[in-house]
Amino acid sequence: MTQVFFSLAAIAFIGALLRQFLPAAEEARQHLNRLVLYAFLPALVFHTVIQSDVDRLFFAIPAAAATGVLACLTLSFAIFHFLPIPGPTKGAMILAAAFGNVTYFGLPVLLGLFPGHPTEAAQTSVLFEVTKSSLNLTLGAMIAIAYGSHEKITFRKTALEALKLPPIWALAAALIWKALHIPCPDFVLSATGIMAASVSGMMILSLGMALRFRIPRRAWLALPVAGVKLAASPLIVAAAAGAVGLTGIFRDMTIMEGAMPSQLLSFVIAGRFKLDDETLAFVIMADTILAFVTLPVVHSLLASG
Repeated sequence: MTQVFFSLAAIAFIGALLRQFLPAAEEARQHLNRLVLYAFLPALVFHTVIQSDVDRLFFAIPAAAATGVLACLTLSFAIFHFLPIPGPTKGAMILAAAFGNVTYFGLPVLLGLFPGHPTEAAQTSVLFEVTKSSLNLTLGAMIAIAYGSHEKITFRKTALEALKLPPIWALAAALIWKALHIPCPDFVLSATGIMAASVSGMMILSLGMALRFRIPRRAWLALPVAGVKLAASPLIVAAAAGAVGLTGIFRDMTIMEGAMPSQLLSFVIAGRFKLDDETLAFVIMADTILAFVTLPVVHSLLASG
């Protein structure tokens, strides 16, 4: 387990060095993120779903993920809404505490902690990603508007934005393909498999390139965010996983996904709707670093249980 986290940390560290010493690193990261979002992540989603059985897991895992998000939104609102901090900072912290980095960070972690189960890891990560990103682009955007830009926008409009996510297109395409009972050609499986295998390394590298080593005035907010995201969230998801009947390796992976640090997509939403993205950037960095301590603890508890 230690080797897994050292490997991930080494790749993230390379990304952080690139950000510090490569003049165009931020632009390169943006291009890399677009490539992942529009090509490699959809390939991973399609490759995973087309080879999976559409059974109760396709409902149980998203149900556990959504329960975790909604409960953490409620808990983080109760904490941050009443703190004497500016509204844009409140909104940013609520997003940071509720939405986890379940693919960019979560997938490599699952692949490392469960090396004999790459299909199960990909399936769990994909279902979490589709659920959480959709909620972040709808509920998360609504929260960001309420605390940030205060612009007029409807749930319908934000829902349409979520439906534009390429991974959701890939999910729909794979489900329709399977429903038609048409065999998937080997060259399609091979091509998407090659692209899917590249996702983990690119995601961790991009994560490292996104880290900003600047300490803002309200750096202390990283602690309550970590309390919700890294401690309370896996407990909530564990309860939800038991309630929906998840067992075995899928239960363990679902709980591990619930324990992931803050999602990078929240930073994009914060910038779009005028939240406190400077404090959020630090909180995401601190949360991610702390996760290298908390995730082994969660994994050890699952192993001993």
